[in-house]
Amino acid sequence: MLGAASVQGGIPIRDDLFWSEEELSKIDFSAPLDDDEKEYYENTHIYIVTAAPSEPVYIYFGHAGIAIDTPDMPEVMFDYGTFRFDDSFYMNFIFGRLYYTVIESYSSFRYDDFIASDRTVKKIELQLSPEAKKAVIGFLSYNILPGNDTYLYHYYEDNCATRLRDIYNAATGGKFREWADGIETGKSFRSWSTPYMSPSLFFAFVLNYLQGPSVDKPVNLYQACFLPDVLIEAISEFEGIGSETVYQTKTREDTPDHYSLAIRSGFISIVFAIAIFLSAAKWKWLRRISDIISGLVWLFMGVLAIILLFMMIATNHNVTYGNWNIMIISPMVLALSFLHFSSLGRRERRKGINGISRFMLLVALTMFIIKGCLLDFMIEDNLSYYIFAFISYSAELVSSALSLSRSIPSKHPRYVLGQ
Repeated sequence: MLGAASVQGGIPIRDDLFWSEEELSKIDFSAPLDDDEKEYYENTHIYIVTAAPSEPVYIYFGHAGIAIDTPDMPEVMFDYGTFRFDDSFYMNFIFGRLYYTVIESYSSFRYDDFIASDRTVKKIELQLSPEAKKAVIGFLSYNILPGNDTYLYHYYEDNCATRLRDIYNAATGGKFREWADGIETGKSFRSWSTPYMSPSLFFAFVLNYLQGPSVDKPVNLYQACFLPDVLIEAISEFEGIGSETVYQTKTREDTPDHYSLAIRSGFISIVFAIAIFLSAAKWKWLRRISDIISGLVWLFMGVLAIILLFMMIATNHNVTYGNWNIMIISPMVLALSFLHFSSLGRRERRKGINGISRFMLLVALTMFIIKGCLLDFMIEDNLSYYIFAFISYSAELVSSALSLSRSIPSKHPRYVLGQ
């Protein structure tokens, strides 16, 4: 599925990846134990551990690990959120081949790391049978072996939390999924994840622009467990026991329940529109500042649109496929950037800006009308980018029209008072 839109000759997906659901299906979680084994695993404790979001952007969504506390060893934690910055990382990342690995380390080390970053840490003990505990530990021990420790990461479908979700589900004989699948959240992947981007409006704007309609379909609770916070709360509700707070942050704010990117997009669009209107100002130095600001913003948006187009047609980033934003803010805005930079305060060069902004505004309006008529088909939650497009293109259209009207010489004869 992930390779559906890959270009011929691109970097192939490795064939030695570890697919946990496939491997979990081969394990018997109810294999009988002898008396000594039963006593040993009755005194073994397995926990899901979560750490609250932090910086940089790749830990905005938090982290989850699974900790094993046996009678004869210090507690260890298995983490599925590990990647390496090697020579091939950036090329693989560009093409959507996100190779992550699972590692084992002492839990005390991981707790110290989380606490040093002032991240709230929670854990919940899994209420499993001794037979299931042995199978889980055996699976994890097998998973960290060289050749078994790498998987193809996906933002929503296969990450550090979903790997633990799948292990827990297998250990419960599928009962957890049966329960969680029946609970509709009324939210999509996008609406679940966007509040976690609240620390940075820039990343919220960019990451949501790049994601298409596939992340806007309603998800059930099992799917929503891609977020560590949701996973631990779901397990807590399923088992009927509360989670334990190992450490409470002293400085970090909780993730908001709701984050309106549309309102923030409207605000930054108005600020940008004011900068655009300065291009019709009386003073040339203000018009130059306006052209520089407008040129830089449209250059950024044009490059972002090119990146989206590339990700849609030539990579395995399947969350970008079928993205209507490529029509609303398209690579054509690079022409606006070029015209602003080539103008630098000269009013007589506004005709091209007027024509392109009129065309782009017409396209955006047409797309919006079609979206209203075909809401079931065009389900993408992209109001933020319609707002940005409508305000910005309209500002360009009006300001260029004003500049053109002021640059046209008067047709009325000028009379000079005689001396």
